[in-house]
Amino acid sequence: MKKSSILLLLTCTLSLGIARAQIVPAGEISADTVVAVVDGKKLTAGEIRAAIANMPVEFTQLYRQNPQVAIQQMYVMNHLAAEAEKAKLGDESPLREQLALLRANVLASSMLSWEHNHFQVSSEMIQEYYDKNKAKYLQSKIKVILIGFKPPAMGTTASIEDVAKAAAAAAAGQVQRSEAEAKALAEDIVNQSRDGADFAKLVTQYSEDAASKAAGGDFGAVSASSVYPDEIKNAVMAAKPGDVTDPIRQPSGFYVIRVEDRTGQSVDEARDPISAEIRQLHVNEWFTQIRERFVLKVENPQFFTQSVPGQPAPGQPGAAPPPRASPK
Repeated sequence: MKKSSILLLLTCTLSLGIARAQIVPAGEISADTVVAVVDGKKLTAGEIRAAIANMPVEFTQLYRQNPQVAIQQMYVMNHLAAEAEKAKLGDESPLREQLALLRANVLASSMLSWEHNHFQVSSEMIQEYYDKNKAKYLQSKIKVILIGFKPPAMGTTASIEDVAKAAAAAAAGQVQRSEAEAKALAEDIVNQSRDGADFAKLVTQYSEDAASKAAGGDFGAVSASSVYPDEIKNAVMAAKPGDVTDPIRQPSGFYVIRVEDRTGQSVDEARDPISAEIRQLHVNEWFTQIRERFVLKVENPQFFTQSVPGQPAPGQPGAAPPPRASPK
């Protein structure tokens, strides 16, 4: 097996992220069902589930792509680790110190998670936060008109992702107008709407977004926490019900948006996200205080311009090679 494959598994397993994977292979298969054989040993569904239950999210990705390889690498790692324990490699320097650092990192990350999850958020705190941030919980129902344009030609430096997006947009819409032509048409639609034209009829006549066009232009609700681009959210939240925005440029075309209605979530509806936000704010403040406690006050600047303590000076035997200059 290539060394890189082993390193990939080690990276996954020793990940310092707080999130953990919860992979549960097909629930219909009972725990005592033999589902695989590795190194001559029969493995049941329950054994595999237990083995991977607390793996990091990186392992989840590998498991979803290729479960056989993921399980194989897990057993390879466990075997090598067991052999290292037999050889007492963990008692030798520098591996002893490296393991201690890894343990400290995992514990530190877990402490951050623990502080977040165990911070008590009262109803009074939620109400106070809601009263101060009501604008965050407003949502606007909108109608949209999309005026597409032909994607610009991709240069030789364009990424594969950009090229794929451009090709998909061109194939989906088959729009041949230029960006300037699309903008001019979108501006004309804005003027027509502001002069009193029926926006729903303008949707039927002009819009090139098939899904919203079929619904009379309805595009659902937009709030400050929506996944839409900031330029769309900002334009919608700045408009009043009945207003029509200026054309908003997006990669696929220009959007003309009419705000239909604006309502606010009640404090009960927003309770969960508010609670999560309060917890995160608490952790940020708590962690900042810890960082400030350990700010280094330098008493001897000369010491910190020398070689790393315990490491050979640059140019000496055993020293790390100098960093390579980045290509211009």
